[in-house]
Amino acid sequence: MNAFKYNLFILITISLFSCKKDEKVNDFIPHFVVEGWIENDDYPRVILTHNLPFFTSLDSAQLANVIIRNAKVTVSDGIETEVLTAGRDDHYFPYFMYKGTSLKGKSGGSYKLKIEYANFVLEAETSIPKTVPLDSIWFLPKTDNNQQLNVRFNDPAAERNYYRLYTKLEKANTFSPVLLSNQNDKYFNGKDLSLQINRGPENNLTSKNEPYFLTGDTVMIKFSAIPESGFEFWSSFQDEILNASNPLMGSTVALKTNIKGPGVGIWCGYGSTIYKRIAK
Repeated sequence: MNAFKYNLFILITISLFSCKKDEKVNDFIPHFVVEGWIENDDYPRVILTHNLPFFTSLDSAQLANVIIRNAKVTVSDGIETEVLTAGRDDHYFPYFMYKGTSLKGKSGGSYKLKIEYANFVLEAETSIPKTVPLDSIWFLPKTDNNQQLNVRFNDPAAERNYYRLYTKLEKANTFSPVLLSNQNDKYFNGKDLSLQINRGPENNLTSKNEPYFLTGDTVMIKFSAIPESGFEFWSSFQDEILNASNPLMGSTVALKTNIKGPGVGIWCGYGSTIYKRIAK
């Protein structure tokens, strides 16, 4: 279950693009589901699946069948073009991923994604914003053994900025977004902003979550500047998670996507900086 990161929720939620609860399964319209990213000083990665009808029974065999393993996935920065290599990666779910090995992301760069599978073509474009540093990171005690993470940064005034914040314990394999992880500088442009950070769940299959860190934990904090298209997608995704926890709310809007073609999801650039702190 530890491998079931937030990617599983995107798989289930996006099926709502093509059917509502009161519609028949026969009305289902298939879509590709894309989750792709490229960070500064790192290689591009893409997870490619297809959606499922709302009433589908989920089991391990069904989930394995949604993975698309034989696509041609290409990333270009306008000068260099690389065809990504497909392979297994147990740190993510789904566990099959397309990875680059030569083309690295750079702050300020723009990157085009092209996916070819059977007779279908999907395309998207993103950019990697300049990194914005955290000015301060500190912990405050909540109980005898629990620590509240806090961060502060100064938002550049010259442009609109969008941010996403992640944490993980040092020995964990992957970062998880914190609760309410998306930030838009609409209301704090050019100002200092301090945030109390609550840990997000490692996956969306559990209702239990501890928002604090234990005293003595070695905590990794990743602060990412993202483009507007990434902010819009992850904000709509965050709204869906909140709606899913409310039995009186349902899915009323489609997730925002920058994928062109018969697909949904996100291709996003991240200008990321990673910090390490001990909770004390």
